[in-house]
Amino acid sequence: MNLNLIVRLESIPNKIKTGLVIVLVAFAMNMVLPQTAQAGFWFNFLSGGAEPVLASAEPVNDLLTAKFIAYENKQAELKVKNSLKTYSVVATAYSSEVAQTDDTPCITASGYNVCNHGREDIIAANFLPLGAKVRMPDLYGDKIFTVEDRMNQRYTYRIDFWKISRNDAITFGKRLVKVEVVEY
Repeated sequence: MNLNLIVRLESIPNKIKTGLVIVLVAFAMNMVLPQTAQAGFWFNFLSGGAEPVLASAEPVNDLLTAKFIAYENKQAELKVKNSLKTYSVVATAYSSEVAQTDDTPCITASGYNVCNHGREDIIAANFLPLGAKVRMPDLYGDKIFTVEDRMNQRYTYRIDFWKISRNDAITFGKRLVKVEVVEY
């Protein structure tokens, strides 16, 4: 019985054997390292590192979006009482470029157009509601920033400053900052 199985395996062409080995190795790696499978690592690796194609995105003013923003803002009604809430978070910066955002780089998650606004007082944060007012006294003194954008969902206690130019965003780098919530 075993001899027949060996003879049958020898009759399979080498290309098919190689393909089966690749599939088995990929399956084993996906079982051992599921996060690389979820991030599309194997697709990019096997396709020669091709960049993913960005889908076209346009600002949407439909009922579902309006309800989502209303829900987000309703969560913002939790007012801070006498004392300021403070956080120590990692801060980075971004600019309005398709490579750093999407193909509507000037429009934030709240629908705000930062390019028309032109002032660097907008931040992206996931741990605060849209519209929250904060300040970073160690960096900017009493200057007030407004949460108008969101970051990738994997970033929780982190903020991203919007900068007019890409060079300003790069120069800002990555810093640990103290954030004081002025208003929810």
